[in-house]
Amino acid sequence: MELPIFPLELVLVPGEPLPLHIFEQRYLDMIAWCEEHDEPFVLVYADDDGMRDIGCTAEITEVLEQFPDGRSNIVTIGGIVVHIDRVHDEYSYRSAIVDPVIDAPADAPLEAQEAAIAIYTRLANELDGAAPEAPEPGTGLSYALLARVDIGHNIKQSLLEDRDEAHRLEVVTGLLTEIHRGLVLTRETQERARRNGRVRTPEELAHELGLDD
Repeated sequence: MELPIFPLELVLVPGEPLPLHIFEQRYLDMIAWCEEHDEPFVLVYADDDGMRDIGCTAEITEVLEQFPDGRSNIVTIGGIVVHIDRVHDEYSYRSAIVDPVIDAPADAPLEAQEAAIAIYTRLANELDGAAPEAPEPGTGLSYALLARVDIGHNIKQSLLEDRDEAHRLEVVTGLLTEIHRGLVLTRETQERARRNGRVRTPEELAHELGLDD
C-alpha cells in the first residue's frame, strides 16, 4: 500500500497516543489527504543519520484545534509496524510503498509477560499515580509498555525494528527494572539525607533494599 510518510526525530509504537502540531504546508496537505481518504500516515524516525526504513502507521483520532492560518493540533495513535520500500516525491509531501511486518514469535511466554507487568506496576507505584495503568497480557505487550514510558529514541527505534516479541519484552523488562531501581535509590537517598542519616553508595543502598537482582 502507498501512504504518506512523516519523518520526525521521534519514534511511535503501536498503541501509543501522540499529539502533533501540524504547521508546515506540505504536512497540512498530508493531513488533509489522510482525512479525505480515511487513511493513516507513516511516522518514521529521521535524524542526522537519515530516515529509517521501519516506521509505524499513525491513525488520526482527533483534531483538537484548527487555526485560521491552517495550522492544526491533532491526536494520533500508533497502528502497525511497516517497512518503507519505495519513496515517492510526486506530492508536496513524500509518500512510500509500505509493507506490514510480522513478529515471530508474536507473543512472549506468559511468565515473561507477568514479570514485565509486575515491574511496570512497581514503577508506576513509585510515581504516585502519575503513570498510566498497567496493560493486560497479550500480543504486543512490549509495545504497550513502551507506550507508557519515556526512553531514548535510538533504543525505541531498535525495539520497533525487532521482530521477536519475546526478545523485545525481555529488553523492555530490563529497561523498566533499571528505571525503577534509579527511582527507588534516588528517593531513598533523599529521605536519608533529610533525616541526616548516613547516605550509602548506590551499590550499598541497592544491596540493602534488595535491588541487586
